[in-house]
Amino acid sequence: MATYVYDKLDPKRKQIRICTIHPGAFEDPISCSLRTVSLDDDPEYETLSYAWGAPVRDHTVLVDGAALKVTGNLYNALRFLRRQQRPFSEDDYESRSDNASKGDETTPCWDPEASGVLWADAVCINQADYDERSSQVKIMGDVYRRGVRLHVWIGTTEEIRYDTCQKHPLDTQHDHPDLVTPERLAELRTFLLDAGITARPTPLASAESSDADADVKGAMEILQLFAKNKHAYELPFFKSTAGDIELENNKFWYKCMAMLLGILTQPWWKRVWVVQEVVLSSTAKANTLLHISHHKMSLSSCDSVGTYWKKHNAGCCHQWNVTVLGNRGLLQRQIDAWESLHKLTRVLECYKDGTFKMTLAHLVFSSREAANPHDYVYGFRGLMKDSPSDLEVDYRKPDSSLYSTATKAIFRAYGSMELLEQAVGVDAEDRHHLPSWCLDWSERGENKLFEMYGLALFNAARGCSQPFQHPCEDDNTLIIEAITAGRIISVNTVIEETDIDPVDHVVRWMRAIGHRDLEDGINTVLKVLMRDHHLDDEEGCFRRISPDFMKIVIEWKDFISSNNRRPNGTTAEAQLFSIEYNMRKRQRLFMTSHRQLGSGRPSTREGDCLFVVKGSQCPLLLRPLHDSAIKNGQQDFPSYHFVGRCYVHGIMDGEAVDANTEWQTIRLR
Repeated sequence: MATYVYDKLDPKRKQIRICTIHPGAFEDPISCSLRTVSLDDDPEYETLSYAWGAPVRDHTVLVDGAALKVTGNLYNALRFLRRQQRPFSEDDYESRSDNASKGDETTPCWDPEASGVLWADAVCINQADYDERSSQVKIMGDVYRRGVRLHVWIGTTEEIRYDTCQKHPLDTQHDHPDLVTPERLAELRTFLLDAGITARPTPLASAESSDADADVKGAMEILQLFAKNKHAYELPFFKSTAGDIELENNKFWYKCMAMLLGILTQPWWKRVWVVQEVVLSSTAKANTLLHISHHKMSLSSCDSVGTYWKKHNAGCCHQWNVTVLGNRGLLQRQIDAWESLHKLTRVLECYKDGTFKMTLAHLVFSSREAANPHDYVYGFRGLMKDSPSDLEVDYRKPDSSLYSTATKAIFRAYGSMELLEQAVGVDAEDRHHLPSWCLDWSERGENKLFEMYGLALFNAARGCSQPFQHPCEDDNTLIIEAITAGRIISVNTVIEETDIDPVDHVVRWMRAIGHRDLEDGINTVLKVLMRDHHLDDEEGCFRRISPDFMKIVIEWKDFISSNNRRPNGTTAEAQLFSIEYNMRKRQRLFMTSHRQLGSGRPSTREGDCLFVVKGSQCPLLLRPLHDSAIKNGQQDFPSYHFVGRCYVHGIMDGEAVDANTEWQTIRLR
């Protein structure tokens, strides 16, 4: 059989190919045709979002009678999405013609939700043509924005079950293990009764089903229940009798939760392009459907799931989750899985209401994966306002050049340097040989959401924006305007993971900054340790530390004065401090030449310079390069390496800037 040969597309006319999948029975080979259209003509089509899976194209699709090799995951998606024959369901009888008898169970019925007209990248783009790939990626945002519906292919039920057993083994000794011991169930029963919880939840509709896919249906129902802001104890895992509670070791729930974990850990949730595809399609009010074999549900029906799960697990439902999930190691797996959904829905909400920031999108991307390093940038490009002309799509461009160009493009497009929190810095292991101020877009390291959004509460530069344009710049140079705010004269040891007791840090630095008033000294050091912000679990946002929140100072005063190593009777505030403190480990406390206390990256060292920089809410620590100043006419531009953003007590709200401030030009390398 002949191999399919693509016709050329005209990028100037914004041409794309759309695929019409021919109807057929489930077992029939997949046959389709391609036609070329221009986006300017508003063609009607649906789009497909999926993970490529294993990079082996071992399945054949017939395109206009010729063979085209595709991956197994795409093949399965096309098979389930095409219009196909199936037996009538009860709902179908409502719309049947009068001459069709209800007893005819084999009459062909075409799925009304499957149009068969689809855009799928591996079919509609010639993957062997680098120029075409580049031109198509450039308009990818428009492709998804103009689609009338987005289909998200998660996988087949068989694949998900097998994947769950291999990657998330829940028990190696029993087919149906007990989820919790009787003792722990008794503890949970007491907990629920003490909380006044006696209401009986609604059973899962699929609980009595003999369907082989009942676990899939149950998992989808659990998703929708969480989307309604239900407490964990309101899910159908126990029953109440005569005002009392009888907890059940529900094995069907166990299967449903295992399937749910499998669904949420499928590769699609970690794919880089997912964010752009879902966000832009949803912005265009397209109906986004999640597909698992022939099961489907609207993404909008569960778009609050991640947010609600995170809120409940952090507070009211934590005891339940620990009891029924903790002893099987499921709790952390569930938290990680829900976090992916939470990030996706969060960026979707921000984009819709106009508060979308590239910082949030980059954090979403930072935990995602791509086969090609260029896609970490290009999957981001379509979400930028007014996609910059200097960020052209070119898959032949070296990684280092692309990453520095992309970093500058983000800075210029938004007039902000927030993303410097993700820059490689001066001491990082850099496999791409990037300048210190540049983002390594392929780095899948630690997520810095907490620090980035907490530090965004400040206004060290008093809203002054950075021009980000200078004729002396090259790929390795970023020229900015800043003012000096001192240098580092003393540093503390890095606060390590094993350093569970911050008392030594509090006492040492309280004395170092010369505070004679114990309470005031503790207040200052505590604010620096916590960078003067905390996460409000109730509101789900970051806030500055308020006087009410600082009531913890009283307990810490007694704590330190008595030389105890643990507070007597830990309060809620002390517990919260412990959580916040643990989240900020791997920081280094320092003293500036102006006797101000601050905290920064572990790479901070004596001699580093402190700057307030236009376009950055927080001060920057820079390391001088004494032998690399450059000349521009009669001006010398001092050069620095970027060390990191930092918190410095006393200059976070613009105290170092006034109407007479004279900004100086410096160069970052």
